[in-house]
Amino acid sequence: MNAYIVGLIVPLVILLFRNSTNRKRRGSPTDVGGDPGYTVRNHRFASVLSSAWEDVTTLAEMFEHSCRAHHGKLLLGTREFISREMEISSDGRTFEKLHHGEYKWVTYGAVFESVSNFASGLANIGHVREERAAIYAETREEWFIALQACFRRNVTVVTMYASLGEEALCHSLNEVRSLCISLFPNRELFCECY
Repeated sequence: MNAYIVGLIVPLVILLFRNSTNRKRRGSPTDVGGDPGYTVRNHRFASVLSSAWEDVTTLAEMFEHSCRAHHGKLLLGTREFISREMEISSDGRTFEKLHHGEYKWVTYGAVFESVSNFASGLANIGHVREERAAIYAETREEWFIALQACFRRNVTVVTMYASLGEEALCHSLNEVRSLCISLFPNRELFCECY
């Protein structure tokens, strides 16, 4: 009879001890305002917002701060596509080899000017703050400029990969129901869906 009691009590004691000492605190509930819901932040940080610079609280402000601090330094580099060549390896497999030119660099200052102009263009066509914009493009210099311009206008960004097929692209555009910025060479596919 004693063996049965020990067999029941020992696992319960171990279970209680393990739960009280090994419980991880992963997050703390946070009231962020806006729509009701459950928001959790990391429990190690008392402040909801932390930044390396006191005057920087948004991604747009961080980008602007970086551009002012590094105005003349190089930020984005692109290479021009020259040619495509198919090569056959020693084991008989074929693979595509791309040839590109030299890097052409753009400074922080020039990119910031392009971002500001793009953001002004968004305002000029009537896109108001806190609306959504979908960016349909390959990840490249133009994509980055469009993204930062949306951040400057306080616009929520939805990115759609350039590799999406027609059905997935149409579904994404219907779900977003917003201004769509297309920087993709396949204009026909984009126009069919939008």
